[in-house]
Amino acid sequence: MENNPFLQKYDTPFEAIPFDKIELSHIIPAIKHGIAVEQQQIDAIVENVAQPTFENTIEALEGTGEIISKVTSVLNTYMNSRSDDELQTLSEEAYSLLTEHRNNIYLNEELFEKIRAVRNAVGDTLIGEQKRLLDTVYQNFVRAGAELSKEDKEKYRELSQRLNKLELKFQENTLKETDAFTLHITEREKLDGLPERLIESAALAACEAGQEGWIFTLHRPSYVPFLTFSTQRELRRQLYMAYSSLGAKGDEYDNRAIVVQIVNTRLEVARLLGYNTYSEYITSERMAQNVDAVFSLLGRLSWSYLPTASREVDEICELAREIEGKDFEMMPWDFLYYSEKLKQKKHSINDEMLRPYLPLEQVLHGIANLATRLYGITFRKNDEIPVYHPDVKVFEVYDFDGRFLALLYCDFFPRKGKRSGAWMDSIKGQYKDKNGIDHRPHVTLTTNATKPTADKPAMLTIDEVNTLLHEFGHCLHGIFSDVTYESLCSPDVLWDFVELPSQIMENFTTEKEFLNSFAFHYETGETIPDEVLQKVNDARNFKVGYNCIRQVGLGLIDQAWHNISKPFDGEVLAYEHSVTEALALLPRVASTGITPQFSHIMTGGYSAGYYSYKWAEMLDADAFALFKENGVFSTKIAQSFRDNILARGNSEHPKVLYRKFRGSDPQLDAMLSRDGIETICPHL
Repeated sequence: MENNPFLQKYDTPFEAIPFDKIELSHIIPAIKHGIAVEQQQIDAIVENVAQPTFENTIEALEGTGEIISKVTSVLNTYMNSRSDDELQTLSEEAYSLLTEHRNNIYLNEELFEKIRAVRNAVGDTLIGEQKRLLDTVYQNFVRAGAELSKEDKEKYRELSQRLNKLELKFQENTLKETDAFTLHITEREKLDGLPERLIESAALAACEAGQEGWIFTLHRPSYVPFLTFSTQRELRRQLYMAYSSLGAKGDEYDNRAIVVQIVNTRLEVARLLGYNTYSEYITSERMAQNVDAVFSLLGRLSWSYLPTASREVDEICELAREIEGKDFEMMPWDFLYYSEKLKQKKHSINDEMLRPYLPLEQVLHGIANLATRLYGITFRKNDEIPVYHPDVKVFEVYDFDGRFLALLYCDFFPRKGKRSGAWMDSIKGQYKDKNGIDHRPHVTLTTNATKPTADKPAMLTIDEVNTLLHEFGHCLHGIFSDVTYESLCSPDVLWDFVELPSQIMENFTTEKEFLNSFAFHYETGETIPDEVLQKVNDARNFKVGYNCIRQVGLGLIDQAWHNISKPFDGEVLAYEHSVTEALALLPRVASTGITPQFSHIMTGGYSAGYYSYKWAEMLDADAFALFKENGVFSTKIAQSFRDNILARGNSEHPKVLYRKFRGSDPQLDAMLSRDGIETICPHL
């Protein structure tokens, strides 16, 4: 234990995590020691004979668990970015220990009675962060079973452990099956239509695997452009079927039975806590506040966008028949290919045209300069800070006055053991200690962009730039956090509010002034021609209806699984298809679906909350309208957004924070206007 890095003060710049000294063998001993230490801290609070006060109960509780927090930050990072069989086995033991420990805290009757006593004594007199922290702690205990009977508390313990194991298994299956699949091509003619950049990446993948030819995978930088550009319909079908049947092939990675167990266990938890459904349980602590508000939003979006979506699909199908013949039947594996054909026909642009102008390093400079322009912050690369993988780069972030704000870890490329997609994480939260010292956050920014090749730098599509801006927005949320208590720091806010800081940044993606500040051709140094930029903006709402209806469908699938009021005993894919039948714009393929691989709702924080993306889109469109009224690069509005939204974390209810920034509640009209939707949307 003397040599366990987790149990020492980190002797690194800014007390960064010493990834270079941490071994997997350190994790379980540190967790066990951290549990023992925190239990002693809890016991001290419980055994204190003094009258319970905010200071000796709520603040004391806030100060517990430092070691556990340090270990879980590393464990979560490893699980997302470098998982393997050894780590998976270790994580099962770790999360089982942590779940049991969490239950021991939240189901501790004496501790809860002290919290209740503080709430009854001073709950109406506290203000600001103290009031918010007290209310949050109290609600967290109630929602974790603190008011249950002794018998029901034991049941809650059993259910939470079961759920923990199921979610880990779902995640493991999805990652392993994704990594296991490759489309190996050895004949050059079967690469017809593919961008040279993708071909080079596929050749590199084959070389790394010790094989001849080209290897394509189910990771987004490989999968999406293949379906978009390949002329080989049968290969598109193979790749599509492999991806869309993840977790549903009847093999060792099949997640369908696990899905049923997860949603039924969550229902049991909700019913045990006094709710009719898991969705009711979740939304009661969201901006939406209830399930009716969620269905109202999804219904209004369906009503508004479905006519546009139907016209878009009809137009794409019509073009496909012009090319292939009147009897051609559009299938899901054809849709991206012919969509791209129509986009090229209407706007003379495709997703690859801008890639040479968007080398990753230049995009990063552009985004950093945007942050400097809006908020005055600057970035300084630091190669001395230990990282968890050689791909990772670390930047120090400083405020306009030179004050240190945060560490930013950047991890951009796919690899085996790294989950797909893009995300931000906070590996050290911000807080102020009793001496007034502001402990600044450390955050990560992770994507899966196309790797560089031997003779070309890593280059992005405009969609990947959009994704990078999105995740950077999450990072800004963490970087600017300015609260007293770590439990209330950014970005730990209500889940349907957390996407506002990220999605508002997407509005800058196609701003000409922004792009012209960094988008130079990697060979010639030329800026993007004005006519190309115009085409990009003209095509911005291409398939806007289809994309919205797809997101609404995912939200409905999520609600369908978590709004059940009795245990589910049907067939997973058939149920999923039935839920979105009214929104189906393309033929169904019986053996495919999203649920068995839908990690956002089965293992992530979006269970019963996937609607949050559209909810936050309503917020970001409404909020960005204020930027446009004052100039999209307005430092005055940016400062207000920082002061009232980004810095405040969960120190006040999001509705209050949003009104302080915007001066009113959010309206859907701005989103409809931005998307070019003219339909008058009723309140349902």
